[in-house]
Amino acid sequence: MRNFARQAVAVAAVLATVGALSACSGSSGGGSDDPIKIGVVGPQTGPLAEIGENQVAGAEVAVEQINAAGGILGRQVELSNGDEQTTPETSTAAVRNMANSGVNLVVGMLSSAGCLALAPQLASMNVALVDTGCTNDGLTGQNGEAAPFENFFRTSNNDSALIGPLAQTIAEKFPEATDYSAFGYDYVTGNTQWGLYQDDIKEDGVDLKVTSETFVPIGEQNFGLQAQQLVNGVSDPSKSALYLGTFSSGTGSFLQQAASYDLSSKFAVIVNPGGYYPIARSLNGLAPNVWNSYDYNYAAFDNDENARFVEDFRAKTGKLPVDWSYDAYVGVLAMKAAIEKANSTDTAAVVEALKGLSFDTPGGEITIDATTHQGNPPVVITNTVGDASAEESVKVLETVVVQRDED
Repeated sequence: MRNFARQAVAVAAVLATVGALSACSGSSGGGSDDPIKIGVVGPQTGPLAEIGENQVAGAEVAVEQINAAGGILGRQVELSNGDEQTTPETSTAAVRNMANSGVNLVVGMLSSAGCLALAPQLASMNVALVDTGCTNDGLTGQNGEAAPFENFFRTSNNDSALIGPLAQTIAEKFPEATDYSAFGYDYVTGNTQWGLYQDDIKEDGVDLKVTSETFVPIGEQNFGLQAQQLVNGVSDPSKSALYLGTFSSGTGSFLQQAASYDLSSKFAVIVNPGGYYPIARSLNGLAPNVWNSYDYNYAAFDNDENARFVEDFRAKTGKLPVDWSYDAYVGVLAMKAAIEKANSTDTAAVVEALKGLSFDTPGGEITIDATTHQGNPPVVITNTVGDASAEESVKVLETVVVQRDED
């Protein structure tokens, strides 16, 4: 009896230890029959809420498609939402709250400042993050260098990847547009992208001259005076270009307040990197002619996978999908592929699986570089103009898909 008792205690101790280690390892979902939990984080309240709403909707479409096909590893998927809001502190808190609630696999994010604050803390939180919105180059390794953050991966494009093809396209189509007026938000991504654009378009042969630069604090919405000054500063419309470094509601406010000036007649070309399409459709057919660079346009990929995504998203929301919804959709696909490759939802196993992971998307196969942790999605250059007779009052004039092979 004494030996049996000792053996039973020893077995109980081992089981307790195994249970404790399993709990500490980080695994989205409890037992093998429990749903796999994936978190999606974005700005779901405040001035950027439309972006977060699109991220959540895109992730939800991915989860619904996955569950309809049998789930992941035979388990259904459950989505948890976190509100990034607008500061680095709130971004970090949103992911920490998810980790504390047992969600260790997260996709999404928007603010590069938020990602830069969060990324160094992911390992201590025991979270694997697939970034689908933060564009700062320094978040992943560059030029083949090792990723700076072990648990951070990106399936969307970074600043350099987005700006280079845009500058090249504009240089080819509008070589005579040399006199640039720049207007945008004063923040890390906006300043970085404008600097990259200037360097790239000069390398592409345009004799760029900056005639004016105006950068305002994020959140500013009263642009009437700045719009007037920009238009008054144009001497020759055939040589003038407008670079818009605003985003979301800021871009909408600027274009609405500048509508009376007919910007398309004042500038040979208007350029805006980032998520522009949602703003264009909010202008009721009055959006000016704009060239945009980002990760997606619903008209860019002519294949069954994209048609299904567009159809399912429209059925869910009543709208066409945009860049942010597509990127979050792709982020969930990446997490699914990583879980299946790892045959586990354990954080460390998923992190290892994400390194070098290749998976299919409506835009083609994406591979996450094992060293840099950067994916290689194509860049989509889109030219649109407002048209009340077109779907969502926006006419897509042209899309240029630029394949990306570098880190």
